[in-house]
Amino acid sequence: MTDEQPELNAAADDYFRTLPGLKYPPALATAFPRIVNTLFEFKDNKPKLRSYFDSLIGDERGGRQGFPFDVLMSIQDLRELMLGDVNQFVMDDTTKWVS
Repeated sequence: MTDEQPELNAAADDYFRTLPGLKYPPALATAFPRIVNTLFEFKDNKPKLRSYFDSLIGDERGGRQGFPFDVLMSIQDLRELMLGDVNQFVMDDTTKWVS
């Protein structure tokens, strides 16, 4: 078994470079091209895409190292854009911390 990452699929690269409303995720594409390729593969299948995003963010196996911050933020931005999962949090006097 090898730890070598596959190459970034050219179609996936083009897709994420031109996806409206998204800043291209260079850290994710460089460090984890397999993830970008899989997101592209599942882009038209919302249930599979949602499940994949959940598997990236959750630690179901235990002991995962986690992603670098910039990669994690790219994954979250992609999730929001591709699934429409936008946090509808509104800051007002009932939700903000007040001393």
